[in-house]
Amino acid sequence: MPRAAANKVNDIDACGLTLSELQELWLGPNSSQGSLFHDRQELESAWAQGRAVVMRLWGSHGRRPAGFYECEYAGRRPPYDLERSTLWREGLLTAEERAELEREWEVEFAAAQTPNFMLNTGHEILKDDEARAAHYRWADIPHELVKRWTAAHRRRAGKRTETALPGGAAPLNVEVPK
Repeated sequence: MPRAAANKVNDIDACGLTLSELQELWLGPNSSQGSLFHDRQELESAWAQGRAVVMRLWGSHGRRPAGFYECEYAGRRPPYDLERSTLWREGLLTAEERAELEREWEVEFAAAQTPNFMLNTGHEILKDDEARAAHYRWADIPHELVKRWTAAHRRRAGKRTETALPGGAAPLNVEVPK
């Protein structure tokens, strides 16, 4: 067994929780059998004991396991499609996660900046700003970033001028140096 895999197995074994208990801290209680933990205190003790393992395995990329929401999060668990922007907004991501998500979101934002942007929702075809807004919601891009990147995009677009080509050819958009 490779060393990294052995270390992960050792971490799981060393935390003192069963795989079923770790699974509950990840996904929540079994809907048909209920919780393995007898009371709140036992749950919180298990979370303290297994937190490092559970967060390492399942608390990444802007997502958090059930134990995090049950034992550390002050509010109601956000819906899955808003989880990443909620954790970003509340400052509950690691610096690496924040940077990872912002890069991902910036790619999705840029994809929606094409002229005549369209989005097929499966029920209708949206165009331009309506399509962009739907795309931003789908990607869960925080509105604060959309606002910032939209302003920057407009500033860049405003620095372009149209230059006619000789012989009356169609104009080109040319970037004006700063």
